Amino acid sequence: MALSSSPLSRRTVAKGVAWTAPVVAIAATAPMAAATKVPPTTVIRFGGACGNTGSDGKGCGGAKTIQVPLTLTNLTGADLVFQVTSMYTCLNKNNTCEEAPTGPGAGVVEGTRGIWTTAVPGQFSPTNACGTPVYSTCGGGTVKGSIVVPNGTTGATYWIESNSLGSASAFWSTINYQWVTPSTASPACEVVIGTPGDAKTVDIGPSTNCPG
Repeated sequence: MALSSSPLSRRTVAKGVAWTAPVVAIAATAPMAAATKVPPTTVIRFGGACGNTGSDGKGCGGAKTIQVPLTLTNLTGADLVFQVTSMYTCLNKNNTCEEAPTGPGAGVVEGTRGIWTTAVPGQFSPTNACGTPVYSTCGGGTVKGSIVVPNGTTGATYWIESNSLGSASAFWSTINYQWVTPSTASPACEVVIGTPGDAKTVDIGPSTNCPG
């Protein structure tokens, strides 16, 4: 499926069955400050997600978490920081959720275990042997949810991993994100104009396990 582009200030929705569906992607770009050349690009693929259903050591190491593929490109002319500002995930168990949650609530798990590099750059297989990116000290992100993306990065691949859900069956999830300037920049940790955005799942199905 071709990627679709829309301003990050508008809600972007990935439609499809998360564990078993073909790849469903969202690509979003936004106006940057005048000093930059090309806006950064964020692609979140819920259709490529997988679940860690057993004990620690599967996938990126979490127990009963979900992993969502993330692809980032930064050709702005300057290093930037990508941040997950919030992640709300609800198991679609006994009809707990009717749609992707946008905030705290019954059955909703908040936050991330972290963002991780993929085992093979540019690929989401295998799903385990995840690496550690360069984390940023800028505030405003979830736990291990702020990573440095150097200028010149093209199609870098990562996993966004949720906190433990207590189970890894069908789920709904909303991820909110933004780009900011690095802690070493002046001004530091400033939100890049137009970049806050979100991605959410629709019509989620049963899990495909992350091997470990």
